Amino acid sequence: MSHTVGNQERGAFFWADALRFVAALLVVMEHARDLMFMTFSEVTGLSAPWKLFYFATGLGSEAVIVFFVLSGFWITAAVDRRIDKPEFWRIYMIDRLSRLMIVVVPALVIGGALDAISINVLGSHYTDGSSGALTVTTPVGDRLSIGLFLANLVFLQKLVFLPFGSNEPLWSLAYEFWYYIWFPSLLLLLTRRRVSFGLLALAMGLVSQHFVQGFVVWMMGSGLYYLDRRMVQAGKGDWSGIGAVLAICGSTSVLLVGLMASRLNLPVFGTPIVLGAAFAQFLWVLLRVNPRPLRIGRPFAHYGAKASFSLYAVHFPFMLALASVIPPGVRAVPSAMQLAQWSGLILLTIGWGWLFSRATERHTPQLRNWLREHVVLRAAKVRAT
Repeated sequence: MSHTVGNQERGAFFWADALRFVAALLVVMEHARDLMFMTFSEVTGLSAPWKLFYFATGLGSEAVIVFFVLSGFWITAAVDRRIDKPEFWRIYMIDRLSRLMIVVVPALVIGGALDAISINVLGSHYTDGSSGALTVTTPVGDRLSIGLFLANLVFLQKLVFLPFGSNEPLWSLAYEFWYYIWFPSLLLLLTRRRVSFGLLALAMGLVSQHFVQGFVVWMMGSGLYYLDRRMVQAGKGDWSGIGAVLAICGSTSVLLVGLMASRLNLPVFGTPIVLGAAFAQFLWVLLRVNPRPLRIGRPFAHYGAKASFSLYAVHFPFMLALASVIPPGVRAVPSAMQLAQWSGLILLTIGWGWLFSRATERHTPQLRNWLREHVVLRAAKVRAT
């Protein structure tokens, strides 16, 4: 999404990109901890710092909620810009699929290759599903079939089929793909009385209650976009002064309470919808205060904008392979050495995500433009003849 409104940069979008990096990092941290450390319930006599470590590195699921809200905001902006233009569906799906497939296809291929290496070359203790790691509970080799590969290519993982190989995190990409279709289909029906084939995809909602809950969270980001657009069009200025400080502090407190409720799995208050609302109100305040970008945050915002998707899509098979060769090659009790190795694994994975993005995600505009030229323009020429 553009970081400008008119000719002015919006600092809120800069910080939203930084949040994308933080969310991806939280996912990586939890998965790395699961591969490197015994679970909290398996370890007794933990000190307070280690208990805090386990709590702070268990926010991967909550981070996905952040991704859903941000995705709802940005995708709604993309839909709003072109929904009344000719060839909406064709161009929209080209944009969405070019964004997804340039990452997903190589992620599946490379992830499958890494899993094969972990099984056949490294003899990984994790890949038979008996290591005790919560992220790998079934034999990875059983999930490397061509059928599952193809099912993941059409975004049916977790909904109808298993994720391919060890790459369990790909479940959220399937959810988002169908949300990309649900939202404009419903928008066209409710606001323009136009029926589209995308409405048939709503039947996917029968598959899982969790799937529908995710869409409710995603729509919170969509609603924020329309509220923000109204404020911008009305010429409302940014919040400033003590009021802005209090708003940031208050919204941050609400978000932290939501995160704690989710981590503690509290009834009602620990649900994805409540956490989604907590983050949505935080994002709303961020949009209204519109804090200026800071140099210290630029590396994180840049990574979030350019590589967070890649990091999310490719981190797990890479980490599993590395965790298999980092001594002792199995989950262990917390120690300073294990913590250092865990930190190194995370840094290497962040670097891997960046390198992968340079070969894939970076070229999304070129792929999108090529597809538009060869699909949309060619279709227009055919109709003209």
